[in-house]
Formats: sequence, C-alpha cells, structure tokens
Amino acid sequence: MERKVASRRRGEELEQAILKATWEEFQEVGFAKLSMEGVAKRAGTSKPVIYRRWPSRMELMVACATSRMPTAGSIPDTGTLRGDTIAVLKLLRGRMFVVGQPAMLGMLSAASEDPASLRAFVQRFVSHLLTLMDKVVERAGERGELDPDLLGPRLRKLPIDLARNEFLITGELGDEAIGEILDQVFFPALQGIGSLKAT
Repeated sequence: MERKVASRRRGEELEQAILKATWEEFQEVGFAKLSMEGVAKRAGTSKPVIYRRWPSRMELMVACATSRMPTAGSIPDTGTLRGDTIAVLKLLRGRMFVVGQPAMLGMLSAASEDPASLRAFVQRFVSHLLTLMDKVVERAGERGELDPDLLGPRLRKLPIDLARNEFLITGELGDEAIGEILDQVFFPALQGIGSLKAT
C-alpha cells in the first residue's frame, strides 16, 4: 500500500486527500477491514485529524461514497422526465457497481449496529440522492410535464429507492428493471396523484 508523506495541507485540500485515501484503502482491503489507521497512513495524516472530521469509520465511508456519487450537475438533460430519470438511475448504477453489493451490504450491516452511524448514513445518502431527483423534477416542471408541488420527498426519491433495493437484493440493475421501475411504479404513482400533465 502506498503511504503518503505528511504535509501542511488544511481545509478542503486535506479533506479531499483523506477521502481519496479512504477510497483507495477501501478498494484494496474492503469495508470490513477498512481502518482509520490505514486511511491516516495512506493520506499522510493522523488518526486524530480524521476523527475530528468523521467520528466513526462509517461516517468516513459515507462521506467518501457520497463524494463519488453523481451530482445534480452531472445529470444530462434528455428533454423528458422519463429520459432524465433513466439517466439518473444509470449514473447511480455505475457508482453502485464500483462500490459493489458486498460492500454496500456490509456498510448497512455495520450501520444497523450503531444508531448514530445509521442516522449519518441515512441523512447523508438520502439528502444527496434527493437533490438528484429534485433536479429531474425541476426540469420536468419547467417543461410542463408535471406539477412539482404535488411531489413530496418520498415520491421524488422513489425511483432511486427502488433501484438501490434492486441492486442490494439481486446484485444487478439492468435496463429492463429500470424501465419497469418507471413504467410500472413511478409513472403510475405520478398519475395517481394527478401530477403528470398531458403533453
């Protein structure tokens, strides 16, 4: 494992170095063997420096994973609600395959044993994923495809929740599954609350 030489990095530069080291360590040893000590050595810093920012291994990994998730700005504008939602789910699929089903299940298992870590896990991931669908819904509203005011947070993130669960259970998220999530669940739900508009 490559060890970094300590330097006087601070703030954002130091944080990004730690997150990068966390990802590299995770790729090499997996989540089960990920340690603050290993990350600190790889990043060329100390465990207390890491603990000041992330009180637990779980919170560090959540921050690392979130930093590598798609951003609202990375979602292509396909011109339709369906196309944009498919784009989000495909971006998410790519990231989930990189992290891997075993690692995701391991993080969930560890989080379930620590209430504080579970809250951090849920809050960070849910809030981040919701921003992705917020962007999709905002665009669809501007195009006149739907009424965004009728969609609460649970319905907005429904496609992502279903896609994540599909991957966690099966280890797969094919194009057919993505289409079924939209056509058999998400769009019928939008029609049910009267949000979709005739175009």
